[in-house]
Amino acid sequence: MLLLSCKQSDLDVKQINGPFSYYLNWNETSILIALLTSVRPRTVIEFGVNRGMTAKRVLENVRTIQRYIGIDLPSDQVPTLDCQRTEVPTEPGIEAADDPRFFLMLRESQELSIDQLEPADAAFIDGDHSEAGVMQDTAIAAALVRTGGLIVWHDAGNPGVEVDKVLNRLCDEEGWPIVQIEGSWLAFCRR
Repeated sequence: MLLLSCKQSDLDVKQINGPFSYYLNWNETSILIALLTSVRPRTVIEFGVNRGMTAKRVLENVRTIQRYIGIDLPSDQVPTLDCQRTEVPTEPGIEAADDPRFFLMLRESQELSIDQLEPADAAFIDGDHSEAGVMQDTAIAAALVRTGGLIVWHDAGNPGVEVDKVLNRLCDEEGWPIVQIEGSWLAFCRR
């Protein structure tokens, strides 16, 4: 594994107000906001928006965002991994729906292509945590995130899911400079 690491103190992390997502605590949300702020994004794509609480906090704190695309499954879809079967939201994106910059895209199947989305300055990957799902979302993000942008993954270092399989492959086989943030389940790569 060739993941680089950085300390949270290396980032411009500020305390933010909640509430926060059940899946992304206040610390990780603050780190995500610091990372996004560093690239001054106009467009952000979040794979796995769930109820939209993280999107809401990001939109409140990253003022450069003009469009935030949240992607999730409709409530009747079944995720790939057993451990994620209870995580499908009954109301995807509901927490951020009142922000005019927020756009919800329901993924009717596991297949999603780049022509269904638009170029972005940052992507946050926190959807299907199977190896195939993370790889597909990463490939889409890599094709859409502009030079100078950022891809962030959640659940890096979580042994209960398959995110690390993809991150290790990208580092070892393709030379991606992916950075794991110590004390969190976040990793990122600047494009």
